[in-house]
Amino acid sequence: MFVFTRNHLLHVARRRPLRGFATSASISQVINGKANRAKTNSFSSKNIAYATGGTSLAIAGLLWSGCGEGEDVEDPRDKMALSSVPLSKLLSGWVSFAFCSSPAWVDMSESLYNVLSAIPILASITNAVVMETFFNQFLGGETVSECLPKIEALRNEEIGTLLGYNIEAELDGSSKQTQLILEQTQHVLSSIEAQGELARKFWPSTSATGGDSRCWVRIKITGLLPNPSALYHGSQAILKAREEKGLDKDIPYPGLPHDGDWEAALKSVTDSDRKELLNLRAVLENIATKARQNNVRIVIDAEQTWYQPVIDSLTDELMQRYNSLEGPPTCIASFQAYLRRYPQLLDQQIQRADEKGYKLLFKQVRGAYMATEAARWKEEGRAGPGPVWETKSETDASYNYGVEKTLSTVAKQIQKTGHSRISVVFATHNSISIDRGIELLEKYGMAKHQGDTNKLVVSGETAGSIAFAQLYGMKDDLTNKITGTLTAEGGFPLVVKSMSYGDLKECLPFLARRATENKAVLAGRGGAIAERVRLGREIRSRLLPFTN
Repeated sequence: MFVFTRNHLLHVARRRPLRGFATSASISQVINGKANRAKTNSFSSKNIAYATGGTSLAIAGLLWSGCGEGEDVEDPRDKMALSSVPLSKLLSGWVSFAFCSSPAWVDMSESLYNVLSAIPILASITNAVVMETFFNQFLGGETVSECLPKIEALRNEEIGTLLGYNIEAELDGSSKQTQLILEQTQHVLSSIEAQGELARKFWPSTSATGGDSRCWVRIKITGLLPNPSALYHGSQAILKAREEKGLDKDIPYPGLPHDGDWEAALKSVTDSDRKELLNLRAVLENIATKARQNNVRIVIDAEQTWYQPVIDSLTDELMQRYNSLEGPPTCIASFQAYLRRYPQLLDQQIQRADEKGYKLLFKQVRGAYMATEAARWKEEGRAGPGPVWETKSETDASYNYGVEKTLSTVAKQIQKTGHSRISVVFATHNSISIDRGIELLEKYGMAKHQGDTNKLVVSGETAGSIAFAQLYGMKDDLTNKITGTLTAEGGFPLVVKSMSYGDLKECLPFLARRATENKAVLAGRGGAIAERVRLGREIRSRLLPFTN
């Protein structure tokens, strides 16, 4: 799961940038776009006066923000893309990243929102502010239909989408009502139908790209169960069965998927857990069938390691069934490079797909649960190193191993047979990993300069096997760098944005948790501060052109 602050400044609408000076009235209209509707929400003139005063201070702050902060050299490809972003979108993004730049604000964000939204007179104001800033920055909308214009705008810029309804297990393991599970499942099916329609519109023939249209849907398995405890109990049963068989002796926790894992899970759990697991499998098969019918790929998110053995088992079975070499492959697994098992897992999965005759599709991420993984390992008093690499450099080495191993394997397969049995998505906000991936594409002859273009051109077969990904609303500079460096025949997307949607009540706690979990990343190089400076630089260039 692509999980930083789950996640735009990229081409939401094609519009000529503002030039020269903007009047104070126009600036106020941009920032206070809800002023006219405020009367219906019982705003008094005094409230509006306060808002206007605050607006003036905000404008003054952002116009001069970033000056002397040691800005990185501006990428001309990113600057060109930013020039078409509406000023209102730049402003809301700047506010969002200014907030995320402060670890203290991030830590208290969920509690602060809960307090303010519980006060009747402040609730509507709070929700309006959040909707116009954080929500619009990091999510596609409240419904699939609200996401569609943004998806189409991205596609017009040769960017695909990974669409996902914002569902997840409660952190305390509490149960959901059956009706909620049914509604969440229906959201997944609706997302598949919507992406299927877009696939037929934008890329009706997928024969040249390995059956891929770059219209994908994300699934979070813990969100499809009333209670994730069934996953935990099933995973414990799998680990015990492997131990009895003498498997995975030298493999870090949680081990590797093997034949017989699913049967072991069902055999050793309670009747209640068995029923939930069987229902889950039926739901996933229904989703996968729907996806194949619509030529849409589904990405099964990786989750915490104590759920992963069952998730690995289900994903393995789905890939064998729906990724057969005869038809268009459908199921994309998720591999977490921050797990110490990852190099062995990748080697095993490539070999396993070859032996069993299916196409291996996977999304490679660094990982999103570092804090909870370490806490859980310590809490359970386990001996030895935990499941996650102890240092960032080890995680980076693991991720880069995956990039090099996968691309070299894809290149060899294409050279030998003309096509690849592997399709990978390198989901990362790390510019070094992206640079390395592009470098290897050129080194292995999968991307070449053609004609007068400054871009590297990727052939159709390679394009269907390789993609990069970032979260919607984040690291658009990297996305712009990829689209400015690589292109595929016919404009097939080589980069994808992971776009979540859901109503405000559901999504804000989710965003707050993601921000809290990733505040170290947000504060680091290329994080929220860099994003704020990047947007502030573009805003200043429009409002104060004489400073350029």
